Amino acid sequence: MVIPSDRQVGARDGNVVLDLFVLQQRIGELMELALAGTGVRPAEYAVYSQLGIAAMTPRELGARLGVTPSTLTGHLAALERRGHARRTPNPDDGRSARLELTAEGRTTLAAGRLGFRRMLRALEVELPLPNAEVRAVLQEVDAAAARTVAALA
Repeated sequence: MVIPSDRQVGARDGNVVLDLFVLQQRIGELMELALAGTGVRPAEYAVYSQLGIAAMTPRELGARLGVTPSTLTGHLAALERRGHARRTPNPDDGRSARLELTAEGRTTLAAGRLGFRRMLRALEVELPLPNAEVRAVLQEVDAAAARTVAALA
């Protein structure tokens, strides 16, 4: 992989990493608005949403969310403090646990989903391309970032 010099990066076309950083901040704003009144932070909502699909190990959850183990530990601690998640023995591997939402956690997820879905519908109306096309481009950017991480690591 050829790595351009700092002078070459973004010289004409802007800086895609900065653009993505700014987009991440904006999405955070949207998530804050969507989750107002639930007591759930945007990064925590991602954990709720995945555990709402199925119980899973911390490793599986971290892989789905693309977060480090230490970041995931912080999010899980918040859910567990609230009584919204619990650990149960993993029937497939006695050394690990599975995480699942409690009834209270499912109620909180349902409340968050209302605002999240309203926000998502409003955002999709504003997109310049159909939702499927935007998602395809974002998946390609994610794949390119993953390849770049592997190349630079």
